[in-house]
Amino acid sequence: MTNFIQNLKSSLRRKLGSPEVSILVLGDNTPATRNRTLLMRSNTSLSEFIIDSSLTELPYSLGFKFKHKQFVPFEGLLYLIDATKEEMIKHERNYFWEKIAWDSGTKNLPIAICAYNSNLQGALSRGELIENLSLIRLTDRLWNLFDIPDISSQLEALKWLKRVIHIGHIKSWEEKEKLLEKIKPVQIQFAAEEENNQNI
Repeated sequence: MTNFIQNLKSSLRRKLGSPEVSILVLGDNTPATRNRTLLMRSNTSLSEFIIDSSLTELPYSLGFKFKHKQFVPFEGLLYLIDATKEEMIKHERNYFWEKIAWDSGTKNLPIAICAYNSNLQGALSRGELIENLSLIRLTDRLWNLFDIPDISSQLEALKWLKRVIHIGHIKSWEEKEKLLEKIKPVQIQFAAEEENNQNI
């Protein structure tokens, strides 16, 4: 009887458009990273994704570590990195490996690394980013590196995660519902729109 009720609830959630893929966004807590996280939320349907974020300050504290349970509700990780900040890549690499890749809580999670500002002069190339982040060593899970000069490229990374997640393990609705209470619709007012409104 219990299984029947759970299956009925799951069916209702799907019909009501409950999110089907849960993604944790990670990266440095800078205006550029925060803005891209907000844009991602505002440009994706909550019937497709639960998007939560955990942004931290650089340089990363040696004592900083995710609680193991923090990864439990999620099915994929999206890691944002500024392709123009070559001097910070060392910190990014140490953080990525010590706090994420080597954490047992992430061993089954696919990772999409998104390099923004990749279209700007002086940005590291895809090969340079793979080398500097030592991604070639990440052999125990699926990962992909995306250049994201615009929000549409970032959404492609989300779609890749969704495809990979559907091929493999999908978490239960009960785990995802824990996140739903934290997610609220995000509305963004762009500066250009504000200026245009003032000129009218």
